[in-house]
Amino acid sequence: MTTITIVGTGLMGTSLALAIKNSNLEVDVVGTDYDSSARSGAQKSGGFNKVESQLSNAIRGADVVVFATPVMAMKEMMEAASEDFEQGCVVTDIGSSKKAVLEWAEEVLPEHVSFVGGHPMAGREKSGPQNADPTMFKGKPYCIIPSVTAQKSAVSSITTLAESIGAKPFFIGVEEHDSFVAAASHLPFMMSVALMNCTSSSANWEDIGPLASTGFGDLSRLASGDPIMHRDICMTNAEPIAAWIDTYIRELYDLRNMLTKEGGPDPDVIQNMFTEAMNSRSRWQAGIFSTIDRIHGPSPDIPTFAESMGEMFVGRRGIDAQKKILQGLKNDPAKKD
Repeated sequence: MTTITIVGTGLMGTSLALAIKNSNLEVDVVGTDYDSSARSGAQKSGGFNKVESQLSNAIRGADVVVFATPVMAMKEMMEAASEDFEQGCVVTDIGSSKKAVLEWAEEVLPEHVSFVGGHPMAGREKSGPQNADPTMFKGKPYCIIPSVTAQKSAVSSITTLAESIGAKPFFIGVEEHDSFVAAASHLPFMMSVALMNCTSSSANWEDIGPLASTGFGDLSRLASGDPIMHRDICMTNAEPIAAWIDTYIRELYDLRNMLTKEGGPDPDVIQNMFTEAMNSRSRWQAGIFSTIDRIHGPSPDIPTFAESMGEMFVGRRGIDAQKKILQGLKNDPAKKD
């Protein structure tokens, strides 16, 4: 039986465990967390076969290890587990920034493991295992960023993991990932924080607050997100976030200039701006945007799940034994429509 260990049993780690449990994968899921309350919540969730209090106990014997901790904790966790990874283990993560994590993996992880960076574009503003949701990943892009030394079988394994929880594998370069995610995920959070701080720090907040309704709630929702997670995102992806903030500020300043134009705002210009934004959002909601041909299953030169599992866990016993066991993998989820 394949064992997947999830390091970090908060919202994302426990949601992933529950999603795996609800999938077609026949695996044991082991969890671990330094926080005893997170371990307790994870155990109650029913997503884990076992929850360990010691990192080393959780890592030993694992075929796949997923780091679901805050990003800034990952290097320390990798270092702590470096002597416990099994030969051929696939190591991945689900952090929101990738450049720093891949650099740490290259620096810290032993040569006998393959690291494949991962980032499911999913989440919610609530935190903790008690808020875990097994359907969180369904239909969402799952960014896959292999390290330069990752085995093809390892990439196939993470691709299959993403597909098994209902996500859509999205292959992307590390620089692209950190810039694009800064625009699509990190910038909205910063906007939400700025809106909340701007209004709540006003001397008139006591009167403004009762008037704030659905629109304010929608735009400020992300400010309720986990402060530690977002702190770590800022620490590891500062430059791309700052660049997108600059772009957003320029856009806001253009809007400001329309409103303060000498002689008053031009109604046609303002209406056209609103119409353009409305149409752009409608196209986005309909899935009409630039080509996303990177969303797909394994390419022909990447082994299927059965092949990768065979290479990782039974291939050591010889090609004949591998072929025999692969023929018995009738429930290969990677081959289901």
